[in-house]
Amino acid sequence: MRNIITILIGLFFSFCLKSQEVDLSKNWTNEVISTSGFSEFDKSRIDKLDLSSILSNQLRFEKDPISTYIGIFGPNYRRIDFHLKAEKKVNEYVIVGKSKLGENVRELNGVMKLEKVLLRKQNYITDSLYIGLFNCVLNEPGDKNGDGVFSGVFAVVFYMNNGKVQLFKTSSGDEPNFTNTFVGKWKRYNSEVERKVIFSFRPAGLYESLPFCDELYSIKDGNDDYLVIKDKFVQFGWENFDYKGRKTDWWQ
Repeated sequence: MRNIITILIGLFFSFCLKSQEVDLSKNWTNEVISTSGFSEFDKSRIDKLDLSSILSNQLRFEKDPISTYIGIFGPNYRRIDFHLKAEKKVNEYVIVGKSKLGENVRELNGVMKLEKVLLRKQNYITDSLYIGLFNCVLNEPGDKNGDGVFSGVFAVVFYMNNGKVQLFKTSSGDEPNFTNTFVGKWKRYNSEVERKVIFSFRPAGLYESLPFCDELYSIKDGNDDYLVIKDKFVQFGWENFDYKGRKTDWWQ
């Protein structure tokens, strides 16, 4: 009996530690690498390309759904928004932009560096589909108490069309059904305070969700493919979330 109790206590603490894990970037890397049909590709061949157009995001037209990023911050899945612009500098991408957590809007400066490329050859949509995995660091200015740094892994799915890089975004749930997805953490400067951060183009809706955030969602009208924010989390910035994907230019 004593041994059984010891095992149960161990399992309980193991579950608690896992549920409290902040930085899931390694888990995200492993999940992306295991995407069906993809294998590692010579990264040096992609280093020659300029991927800044698919790393940057801005409104191409009014309420463009593929612009700005929306995600979660911390254990209560608070909504956080990002607007980023990338510029290639030698072997890395210099990032400038802003983040918005509640009413707190902060300037960001950082870098993305391509670490790994995966390839899947196919006979539909496009002949070859690529996944790029970037190490990503985004710094807040540090002139305000509570500023910090975002760090993690950013994944983007793309293909080539007439020699130009094009963003791949499925609207039917086909694999890979993620792109431009960041998984990592925020750490306050000069502190041990850390928060989980995960974001993408659309964090909820039809065929849309964030990785490692199962607790955030409930199913809409019995449709397993349509995920909505649970009522208990709506109060944390999700009151006006648009499930049709329409965005605003809040960074202006």
